[in-house]
Amino acid sequence: MVRTGTSLESVTSPGSDAAKPSPEARNFHPNRWILLAPEIFKHQGGISRVSRHYLQVVSELSDPVPLDLIVLNDADAPKTELARYGATNARLHLCNRSKWACWKAVWRATQKPGAHVVCTQVYLSPLLWIARKLDRSLSYEILLHGVEVWKPLSCSLRLALGGARNVFSVSRYTKDYVGARYPKIGDKITVLPNALDPQFAARLLHKSDEPHESTTILAVSRMAAHDQKKGIDHLIEAMPAIRRAIPAACLRIVGDGADRARLEELARRSEAAASISFLGAVDDACLQEEIQACRVFALPSAKEGFGLVYLEAMAAGRPCIVAQAGGAPEVIDEHSGIPVPYGDVTALANATVQALTKIWNPERIKARAQHFSYAAFAERWRQLVLHSA
Repeated sequence: MVRTGTSLESVTSPGSDAAKPSPEARNFHPNRWILLAPEIFKHQGGISRVSRHYLQVVSELSDPVPLDLIVLNDADAPKTELARYGATNARLHLCNRSKWACWKAVWRATQKPGAHVVCTQVYLSPLLWIARKLDRSLSYEILLHGVEVWKPLSCSLRLALGGARNVFSVSRYTKDYVGARYPKIGDKITVLPNALDPQFAARLLHKSDEPHESTTILAVSRMAAHDQKKGIDHLIEAMPAIRRAIPAACLRIVGDGADRARLEELARRSEAAASISFLGAVDDACLQEEIQACRVFALPSAKEGFGLVYLEAMAAGRPCIVAQAGGAPEVIDEHSGIPVPYGDVTALANATVQALTKIWNPERIKARAQHFSYAAFAERWRQLVLHSA
């Protein structure tokens, strides 16, 4: 089933049961907040960005209640970054990829009764199920991103999800996928879409758009060897047809990883090789410049649980080409992008030509991005966590 145009508003509308507390709702006041994440500052990937949003929303509630930040993979947390997300008073447990250190940190942080843990990766949640067996006053919530639960769940993950106070999914697609296989878990899941990073997007949202004559297609993706369904290869394969329709069209690809060599070889063999550029990993400032300079953003991936990068492109008024797969079609609407069947190179080429030649309304695209504002996300999260039964 393809779902296009689901927004934060559509899952929090006044007529939605999930949008308001149940009759038995009560205020929730933990004695300690704990954020448990796989990584926050080490990389710039989607889970890291989302974890930073949860760090900010928890930090806004934690004072004067203590806040512990437990991060499996990070070895450093710059003070400037902690300040950026309001977490300068957080007690840090940076585990530098040590699972044993992570478990010890969870154990120590949950020793005092009444703690609540915000877990941003389901694979860390079995630690919390064990901890709650030892202290029933402990509660926790789990965030589901997508691909990590689009497969059979182990017994330990099912137990952890079953014991959670809240389970949030970033998309309706993932909620429905898990619910179809594990109905009892599905009944606990609430859709809470990811948020547009306000600090990343501030320049893009408020920059005026001059007449845009670019014919540049921008793609941004990690290039992991185990993650070859991002659609970058399909974009490369579509470029000859795109160039026949629009000779000046070019494809710029941001990102790095072990699969980059394969993709570069595919590009070298293409008749459109001269129009394809690999930029490698870039910082946020450079990424903002690339987004602003492109005409169309394209990531026809089969593995996007949500796709924060689409929001970042939309914040600049750029339309997005997405695959009819996963949670990506829920991000765009008819005014901000075009969905195409995953793996259909001809359809991808046609949609990209259409997007390059269509007169889009940048303000409508930016308005769509604002449906997923951080302020709306934070208010929705507070309502669900602090006032649920």
